[in-house]
Amino acid sequence: MWADRQHLDALARIPAEHLVVPTGTSFGSLLGTIAHILGSEQVWLSRFVGAPIDRPEEMDWPNLDSVRAGFEELWPGMEFFLASLTPAQLEIELAWISRGGNSYRRPLWQALVHMSHHSGYHRGQLTTMLRQLGHRAPSTDLIGYFANH
Repeated sequence: MWADRQHLDALARIPAEHLVVPTGTSFGSLLGTIAHILGSEQVWLSRFVGAPIDRPEEMDWPNLDSVRAGFEELWPGMEFFLASLTPAQLEIELAWISRGGNSYRRPLWQALVHMSHHSGYHRGQLTTMLRQLGHRAPSTDLIGYFANH
């Protein structure tokens, strides 16, 4: 959540037209990529709490304000879920069906680590795109988080 906030703040400082510049990346643009991160985190939280949702599409958030609002809606539920976890719950098997129709069963802790790494991977793409478009990218190295919290 901290790293998502850092990137949302960085994206808010650039011209809106730069958010949709095609970059040739997985989700096409800065806006497409941050929307993908949001949608993925929503899907994972819904799986974690046992209320699966259909995967949102990047077009569900047509601008940065709508993406930020989506994150603001997501974060309290994510914080509550994470704060409520016990060590025993981390070992419980989570079952889900991927967007491609594949069935998976893994301990909850593995899905949590995956969600974190998935978002981090795409935040790395955001960093590259920001720099390629001539903008300053935030530092979201985990050690930086630990140093300030």
